[in-house]
Amino acid sequence: MTQVERRKHPRIHVDLPLRLTVQDRTVETHIRDLSTSGIRFRSPSALPLMSRVQIALELPETQEGRAASALAITGVVVRSDESESKGKLAYDTAIYFEDISEPALRQLSQFIAGQV
Repeated sequence: MTQVERRKHPRIHVDLPLRLTVQDRTVETHIRDLSTSGIRFRSPSALPLMSRVQIALELPETQEGRAASALAITGVVVRSDESESKGKLAYDTAIYFEDISEPALRQLSQFIAGQV
């Protein structure tokens, strides 16, 4: 049986560094999935659902020569499920972008379109 994609925004698989701050704690990890509405990544510890996070995301230089850009985004944790990564306990975590500036959204859209 084929699954129907229900997401409004295209999602791409990436491996980009991620730094986020939640409740005065900084987490450094890597993004696994990216869209214009959110990200998915593995966290070493569970993040409280519905908590606000500050995201620092750096998009790499594009093949067209567009310079790397750093984006600052505010998001909300919508999922943090226990999983295993390389034999260690981890948390598959998803964040919905709650506040993203128009310029950041435009850069993110262009990056995603260039990866599809």
